[in-house]
Amino acid sequence: MKKLVVFMIFILFANISFGANDIVDGWDTDLDQAKADAKRLKKPIILFLHSVSCFYCPKVIENVLPNPKLAKFLKKNFVRLELDTSTGSDSIESEVTDQAPPRFIVSITPAFVFMGPDEEKLARNGKKHMIVYGYWGVEDTMKWVQDALKRFKTLYGDKYK
Repeated sequence: MKKLVVFMIFILFANISFGANDIVDGWDTDLDQAKADAKRLKKPIILFLHSVSCFYCPKVIENVLPNPKLAKFLKKNFVRLELDTSTGSDSIESEVTDQAPPRFIVSITPAFVFMGPDEEKLARNGKKHMIVYGYWGVEDTMKWVQDALKRFKTLYGDKYK
């Protein structure tokens, strides 16, 4: 029994110490590292912005991002980054999540921001930025990411060859 307790404490400690605080499994939580990886890999960044007070964020995490087809496409074509946009009283868990810099704080979550390695904005239908707000199903999300990849290749593909 003592061995079991010691083993459970070890597992708990290992999870706390080695990045188990990531909200989305396998996604980066460090903006600078994600930008460096995007430059090295010549890929755009998909930034998932979430908040601890968001009703739909867990639904995206549980129902959309784990989809095998979508997950494979994102892993192959994007540097995946997730950041917490919680502010003020919402940030009760900020010590266990990675806080988004002020330029990425949004009032509506979940949100996906698509950008190049130097934070180059990808335009969307005449909009200034390619930001997708709200909860979208797998099929719609797949359309958004395919469009973002196409726009990245058109706008910045030659820059990173």
